[in-house]
Amino acid sequence: MTDVAGKTAFITGGASGLGLATARALAARGASLVLADIDTDRVMAAASDLSDAGARAMGVTLDVTSEAGWAAAGEAARAFGPVSILFSNAGVGGGSGPFERYDTEVWRWNYAVNAHAHLYACRTFLGDMKASGDPAHLVITSSMVAIVPPPISVAYISSKYATLGIAMALRNELAPTRVGISVLMPGMSATRIVETTRELRPAEVEAGQAAATSQAMQGVLAGGMSPARIGERVVRAIEDDEFWIFTHPEWKDMAEAVTGDMLAAFGPSADPDYRGDDIAGLIAANGGRMFGR
Repeated sequence: MTDVAGKTAFITGGASGLGLATARALAARGASLVLADIDTDRVMAAASDLSDAGARAMGVTLDVTSEAGWAAAGEAARAFGPVSILFSNAGVGGGSGPFERYDTEVWRWNYAVNAHAHLYACRTFLGDMKASGDPAHLVITSSMVAIVPPPISVAYISSKYATLGIAMALRNELAPTRVGISVLMPGMSATRIVETTRELRPAEVEAGQAAATSQAMQGVLAGGMSPARIGERVVRAIEDDEFWIFTHPEWKDMAEAVTGDMLAAFGPSADPDYRGDDIAGLIAANGGRMFGR
């Protein structure tokens, strides 16, 4: 997709942060916007601000974990215009503390928002995007923690790792179509994710060390990269049909260390008499493509 002007974009987590920043960057290039967010007041205000600035925009309330909510949001969006750009971006932070003491409801909720919602997004729009035959684009937000896991929430890291896997698998699946795909891999960004997590998490209010960690992370992210810069980068990736969107190059050395550690662990076959996996056959059996080629 080289030109986003005149296209309609559906953006989850669109009331603030990376979602709203990307919406503004798309609007500046002439795209129409459907902003979706669980926070009705914020998303309606954001859509109104975009409209006042001259964009064609609307807001819809959406809990991305609700299939019924997706059905209603999809109907509203299609009445607004055929969606050609889908930015599945909404996300929340995870639980904290030792893994064996995680609150199970927080764990399920984290995966529902950060990973499962991408399925609902694609069930709602991807079929129509493929069927149109016109250029379209899907963007999914993962995180650098999916490649370089710091000592923070296991729920957040693993759900973002799952998101990266979804995007990489879809890259192969979408290769023969006119739907491009990008995966956004931001580092620290000045968004409201900590506040949103605190407001929405399905468990008792954090206390003790968990509360201290939450406050510390809020302070760290406040000094993160401007969402506006990241939003501009996302739009360039859509225009240039780039898969990887890396916004924070300071993570590269750590990514190389993780990859190097993995590659160094490859050694002789566990079975010296085994002929080796038929990688070419595996690729051919699944459409003949890997890594989108």
